[in-house]
Amino acid sequence: MGVKNNSRSSLFLIELIIAILFFSLGAAVCVQAFVKAHTLTAQAQDLSFASSAVSSAASVVKYTGGALEQIQEQFPGAFADGDGVAVCYDSQFAPCQTGDAVYTLRIQTRDEGDVRQADIRMEDRSGQTIYGLQLRYPAAQLLEVRHG
Repeated sequence: MGVKNNSRSSLFLIELIIAILFFSLGAAVCVQAFVKAHTLTAQAQDLSFASSAVSSAASVVKYTGGALEQIQEQFPGAFADGDGVAVCYDSQFAPCQTGDAVYTLRIQTRDEGDVRQADIRMEDRSGQTIYGLQLRYPAAQLLEVRHG
């Protein structure tokens, strides 16, 4: 009789181990799905913020000419950066100092004859572009808006 009880408990233990294994695999798949969903949500938030900021900057550049003083009126914290203008943002998308920046909005303008070109892009901390926009418009249009 003692042998029969032993085989039943061994079988129960094997069944329990197999059930735990299946639950562990299911949990691993669920965790991976949640991590992927979190990553996609963060990327979507970054892209949404970047596209909104770049579009706003494009409007400001087009109607003001892209001068630092005029950009600073719309984007407090904007500063001269090489041959353009930059605005830094922290992880909560609030303007910040350069050292705390997670995102940087870069605006570069140049004139080619009667055409003004602007390269506007939002970069992450590593310098990779999240969203960018190239703008071309007649430089005469700027004069009409200022004087018109």
